[in-house]
Amino acid sequence: MNREVNISNNKKRLKLYYGLLITVICVIGVSFAWFRLYLSQSEDNIMATKTCFSTTLTEDTSEIKLTDAFPVKDTEGLKQDAFTFTLKNNCSGYVKTYITINSKYRLNNDTNYLKDENIKVNISSNDKLDNSSVILSSQKLIDIDNDEQGYLIIETGLNSNEEKSYDLRVWMDGDTTIEQGLNKSWAGKVVVVTTASYQPLGEAILANNTISEPLTVPGKAVSLENEAVLATAEDDYGTSYYFRGNVQNNYVEFANMCWRIVRITGDGSIKLVLYNYNANASSSPCNDEQSSDTAAFARYEEGQYTSNFNSAVDDSAYVGFMYGTVGSSDWTSSHANKNKSVILLNLESWYKKDLISYEDKLSDVIWCNDKGTFSVFSNGALCSSDTDVCFNSYNRLYGGNRELYAVPNFICPNDNNGGKISKFTVDDTINGNGDLTYKIGLLTADEVAFAGFRAFDNYEANNYLVANANYWWWTMSPRVFGGDNEKRARVWDVSSNDGRLLGNPVNGSYGLRPSIALVPEIKVLKGTGTFDDPYIVN
Repeated sequence: MNREVNISNNKKRLKLYYGLLITVICVIGVSFAWFRLYLSQSEDNIMATKTCFSTTLTEDTSEIKLTDAFPVKDTEGLKQDAFTFTLKNNCSGYVKTYITINSKYRLNNDTNYLKDENIKVNISSNDKLDNSSVILSSQKLIDIDNDEQGYLIIETGLNSNEEKSYDLRVWMDGDTTIEQGLNKSWAGKVVVVTTASYQPLGEAILANNTISEPLTVPGKAVSLENEAVLATAEDDYGTSYYFRGNVQNNYVEFANMCWRIVRITGDGSIKLVLYNYNANASSSPCNDEQSSDTAAFARYEEGQYTSNFNSAVDDSAYVGFMYGTVGSSDWTSSHANKNKSVILLNLESWYKKDLISYEDKLSDVIWCNDKGTFSVFSNGALCSSDTDVCFNSYNRLYGGNRELYAVPNFICPNDNNGGKISKFTVDDTINGNGDLTYKIGLLTADEVAFAGFRAFDNYEANNYLVANANYWWWTMSPRVFGGDNEKRARVWDVSSNDGRLLGNPVNGSYGLRPSIALVPEIKVLKGTGTFDDPYIVN
């Protein structure tokens, strides 16, 4: 009996000793933690506004505090008192900011030191805990100062005079064993590195706009004259930020042409639609002097700017950006991506002439030619008796009663067999089908609805897609095979001059209005996105 009591008491003493020892270790470790500000420059001084390198760091608390000085679970570590600090950019230009942790003993193999794999870190915007944490050793190492490296914890940017405050929490990982943690110490410092840089276009768009709810419901209503918002909706990659209404700050110059920004996709790519193909090779393609009723359409061959979607209409296959075996009785064979449509061939012709030298700046996003089908509208009615095949976008944009059931979507659905026939990409075969040759497409009817149009309407349009496109132009969204008692393949098209989004036969000759997506990393050299001061990207 006495032996059992002694064993029990020894366990209690060991547990208490271990707790006290780790308390001392953690306090010692914290005593080594301090903040430094290291300033550097990685790009040439191209603009005068890039010559300032002054960033202020303000500590709002005197030390990093650990309330539980022993290994804890993340839920407990996130409750620790935070070390709060503020960064301010005193320059007239944008700076890239890297917050790192430099572990003092990272390269030391002495067994007296706690490994970085046993340290957990959380950094959140001040008073906005995001409940995430990382193992310190899992983070990327970057150069900081004096041939040293630090673990990159967060990468951000600061506009001129912008301030950002952060809360930092550090704790010992709950999976740390006695062997790993007993009698060992750890110390580190936080190093903030700021680098003069150019702001990514996506960051600039978000910085220059307030995220708002649309004043009118996309698909159910048209955009109002005074509506001009940047709103959010989910897409294939995550959260997309899209422009709606009479927006005046989504102009961008790229490839010596003027474009309008449609949205930031969930992976950070910037989706554009042509605004002015720049007939006169002007150095200012967004300038009003370059505008015309058809300036938004590509000249793919000797001034030609209209195109058939496909040359034939007598089979449902012809709604395809690419299509399969005409006359086939099964959906898969009919809509397989074997043959390029007329409009895709014309897009490729223009791309090879005007865009191929910019290929490394273009993102391989999904171009959705939704060939999935349905038979019953959202209101419960059957798709029209004069229609043999109804495609998904018809239900999304109309649903039997657009004011009640229209719900456009940026997410491109899987096809009828659960595959990716409709999700056109070039190299990305994880999210898309990899069937395209070049990174180019058309807007979807859903994107047009998000921008401010709606199906089967006739009104004075009030959205940014109207300008320079006073003519019918194609989307890449199939509507039906049939309609009006005629067996014809129909794809959604837009009439900017009277505000209609319809679905005309694919052998119609309408404007070819290209869409591309810029890579997330593309930088703004200058500009604020307005007509007189468009974003100019590298």
